[in-house]
Amino acid sequence: MLLPFCPALPLQAQNLSLVKRLLETRGCPGCDLFGASLSRADLFGASLSRATLSRADLVDADLTAADLMEANLNNANMRNAFLADADLSNADLSRADIRGANLENANLSESFLRDASLQLANLKCSNLSAAKLSRTDLRNADLSGANLRGADLQEADLSGANLSGADLRSADLRDARLNKANLTDANLCGARMPDQKTSRRGCEVKKEPAISTNNYCNYCYALNDWWLNVLRFY
Repeated sequence: MLLPFCPALPLQAQNLSLVKRLLETRGCPGCDLFGASLSRADLFGASLSRATLSRADLVDADLTAADLMEANLNNANMRNAFLADADLSNADLSRADIRGANLENANLSESFLRDASLQLANLKCSNLSAAKLSRTDLRNADLSGANLRGADLQEADLSGANLSGADLRSADLRDARLNKANLTDANLCGARMPDQKTSRRGCEVKKEPAISTNNYCNYCYALNDWWLNVLRFY
């Protein structure tokens, strides 16, 4: 009766060993951390590129500025995790629970987020260019100043989302929900809209010189620079 379960025991021990290594060194690129328990873990700047973190518990974990490029995070629980400035490019986050997470200025270019839940997430100034976001729950998420150029947002729920200043050029928004979404100053040039039409909004806007060296978030940093100028007078 116990024989079928024997092969799993060494794998479990190996997993625990890798978790210990990660917590001690903040480095485990390419490691198999399937289902690892890392809730509230301090993984600031951790090196986890190409790591398997499928079904891992990362609730409230601090992954600020972490390298998660090409990591497998499908079905992971990342609720309220700190992922600001993290590199999640080409990562698989499909069906992951990322509600309330802080992904400000994170790199999510070409990532897979199909069927993921990003409700109330902070994606301000993040790079989501060419990301796969079909059927993703982005209700009330903050996407202000985000780069969503060429992103697949088919059937995504963006109800109540803040998309002010976002770059949505050539994005696919067919059948997406945009009720009560804030699209102030968003560039929708060439975007396929929910009504199947192609938007021309933003196509004729004259090019302004870059305000900041941050290519993804000139909109956000323009606001920050304005406040800095105000403070200089005090």
